[in-house]
Amino acid sequence: MRLITIFAWLLGATLLAGLVAINHPGEVLGAVGALKYWLAIIVAVHLVPLSLDVAGWRLLFTTPPRFGALFVVRWLAESVNGLLPVPHLGELLRADLARRISPAGEAGPSVVVDLTLGVAAEALFAAAGLALFSTLPGSGRVLLDLLLAIALLAAATVTLYVLQRAGLFALAAAVMRRWIASPRGIFHLKGARAIDRRVGAIYQRRGKLARAGAWRLAGWFAGAGETWLILYALGHPVGIGDAIILESLSQAARTAAFVIPGGLGVQDGALLLLCGQLGLPPELGLAVSLAKRFRELVLGAPALIISYTLQAHRLTPAVSASPREPPAA
Repeated sequence: MRLITIFAWLLGATLLAGLVAINHPGEVLGAVGALKYWLAIIVAVHLVPLSLDVAGWRLLFTTPPRFGALFVVRWLAESVNGLLPVPHLGELLRADLARRISPAGEAGPSVVVDLTLGVAAEALFAAAGLALFSTLPGSGRVLLDLLLAIALLAAATVTLYVLQRAGLFALAAAVMRRWIASPRGIFHLKGARAIDRRVGAIYQRRGKLARAGAWRLAGWFAGAGETWLILYALGHPVGIGDAIILESLSQAARTAAFVIPGGLGVQDGALLLLCGQLGLPPELGLAVSLAKRFRELVLGAPALIISYTLQAHRLTPAVSASPREPPAA
């Protein structure tokens, strides 16, 4: 599995490099470099959708942790997902870190439900973008591909929900215990069933669930504001409708290609194609994409260092506490 993941990451990176190489690389890289101080503003603006996501996640706890603490955890997790060639590793980190600041037993279930709400909200956001895109002349050529990406998002949402309501974790633990030899007994059915019960309890709180979903949807729309700002800074201002098309459909393509970490090459190619459909220079889509990648790197690099430090400190006491061998006689 690790080899497949690394291969997918290399494939995506090669695709992105190839797209830049055959689409006026000097102009694309020059446009990104000319942004200068705008790049700092773009980085800061991304904190808005990130904050909206945290507001939604926070509603899923019975006793919500401090907003600032959850914000840091969400930032670290997003950075790990965006920069490391391991799909959804950030969600595991998010559950682990949230466990230290949240009520007992709520971290993992809250992350699972929040992830499901995020995919559902993205499907709605993509549907809005597709509706706007369908009004463009000549959109029929790529409409089917975009419909397929949105269908995959919708199917993923329904599948996640159905599996969770059917006892996803107990089922997974039972399968693991049956097919994987585990002398350490790490697959505990009792603990898995407890997680399933807590996930079910979150879904029973329908009022908070609806508000959390609304916050997540607002976060996706706020991401369109980032795309609008980048295009404005590049000297190609567009309407908010076009920004929604670019953001929603490129993100849908990235999510649909979940096997490629960070959607490398896929999100970038989608932006190139969509800019052409909107009557903009196609290479402008690559400039927008690289500006977003720059933002991911600026926010993500320190997050990776912090994440590594937190996990290293967590393991250090266990190592230090191990019994020493008695001195030789």
